[in-house]
Amino acid sequence: MLILVGGLGAAALLARPAPPPMLTDADLKYLQDAEHFGGFVLGDRALPLLAEALRDDDRETLVAYFSESFEGRLFDNNSGKSTTYPFATFRSWTEDTAAGEPTGRDEFVETLLAYRREFDKTPSVTWKVMQMQPITRGQLDGPWEGSLKLRLAGDRVDGGLAERVIKFRCRITSIHDKTPEEDGWLASCTAFRAQYATGKTRLMEDITERTGIDVGRLHDTWNHSESPQKPTITGGVYLSDYNQDGRLDLLLTDVSGHQLYRGEGGGRFSDVTLEMGIDPKAVGIRAVFADFDNDGFEDLLIGETIYRNDGGRKFVVLEPGRDTSLTLGQCTAFSVVDFDRDGKLDLYAVGLPQPMTGHVGWLGDNDIDRNQLWRNTGDWKFEDVTEASNAKGNGAWTFAAVWFDANSDGWPDMMTACELGMNAFLVNNGDGTFREVDLPDGFGGFSMGITVGDFDNDGRPDPYVANMYSKAGERIVANLRTDAYDRRIDAKIRDFVTGSELYHNQGDGTFRRLGRTIGVSDVGWAYGPTYVDLNNDGLVDLYAPVGFQSITPGRPDG
Repeated sequence: MLILVGGLGAAALLARPAPPPMLTDADLKYLQDAEHFGGFVLGDRALPLLAEALRDDDRETLVAYFSESFEGRLFDNNSGKSTTYPFATFRSWTEDTAAGEPTGRDEFVETLLAYRREFDKTPSVTWKVMQMQPITRGQLDGPWEGSLKLRLAGDRVDGGLAERVIKFRCRITSIHDKTPEEDGWLASCTAFRAQYATGKTRLMEDITERTGIDVGRLHDTWNHSESPQKPTITGGVYLSDYNQDGRLDLLLTDVSGHQLYRGEGGGRFSDVTLEMGIDPKAVGIRAVFADFDNDGFEDLLIGETIYRNDGGRKFVVLEPGRDTSLTLGQCTAFSVVDFDRDGKLDLYAVGLPQPMTGHVGWLGDNDIDRNQLWRNTGDWKFEDVTEASNAKGNGAWTFAAVWFDANSDGWPDMMTACELGMNAFLVNNGDGTFREVDLPDGFGGFSMGITVGDFDNDGRPDPYVANMYSKAGERIVANLRTDAYDRRIDAKIRDFVTGSELYHNQGDGTFRRLGRTIGVSDVGWAYGPTYVDLNNDGLVDLYAPVGFQSITPGRPDG
């Protein structure tokens, strides 16, 4: 028997909101069936047949997959925006570009085959499902609608290389287990975004064998397939001119052993790991080069080991408590900054584990990690100012952090990339402390890496956050009932399947989200992005590696 004491207590209990609705068994079954038909039957069984027919220039087989009443719309080849560089020409079409006039099945197929015939030999041709759901929710046996992505790439007939990517909004007459064996299931395709690139040569080539870098010593999961625990992150790549000879040097950290290579010029490197005093088996794979003692030579941290650069001649291990007050623990990443502008580089370590005090989840607050800010006071003395500066972070599982002046006040601010929980954005108050500021409209987590650069050359740095993304995840969430969860939770769930995000700096500490608008969101399960001007045109380009663990030996996992 429940006895309520006091009218206020009873009223408060009765007024308590009902628990949020949860997914029922019927909901779960519907999501499973929708992904089975939209993702597996259409995506993994039917679309490869469509791609094969297009690749083989097989008009008879290709046209059979289109319904007799098919209606398609493609962009005019001469519309869109064209940009020419010394190495390639790009043409792009966005949702602001009007698609061409509607065409029937035969004309649409002939245009696709014309795209195919631009290529010599056998090009790579893929059709992928992006989104797919029944037009009427719950009616799995009725028509479906969603989006598809077509990609053709390879050598051109007239020489050089080409790649064409088209995203379509589409309608499917029906999807069931026999669909791949049937004709006429593709009812409509309307292009809403496209890219076409041509070039004489590839932008980059693999020169590893000519460099002297021994990648054979690096950990390869497929050579350790018997191990029940396969590391998901096996090492990193770090650049520095540690000896100030004007040539970049290279550090490879790896669970199989670290390697330091001295740049010799001409793209050649020499292994100087032992010669320079680096312990190949030093614990940890996180590293950073930075001149902590202001002698003009960059020092080095690897895991929990601290190296002082002795004039480019040797790296000398410093003993915590004896040679330095800096003590390093297990962490996810380092970043360096002169946060108080005193002329000495400070150290920020992120992702230090701490005892969990409650539930851990993708959404909401977590308390599983902490970050640590070490203020450099000179002569290898450091002060832990994490609490005093309010730089601890929000408890989310943090993968990386970048420093940049977000609001143009001359003080470095900081943003993190967090997998579990929301990303943190800390604004520097200029007095040794930080205040946390919300990022614009959205969840802002599910992140695995972050970089910052001025992509539009407006003088303001723009962060790019690499997030986990899969087409399957976006499809499943799109088929989720909008009232299955609390409105705020539903918004967060739908936000964290949108992919990576580019935050356009507005100059006052606020940002506008551009990831989807400019086409850099759905790149895959992203890690470690970076801005770099690959073609020396004065504009930074974006390199965003993706992947988790290889599924097939000999193939990249991205």
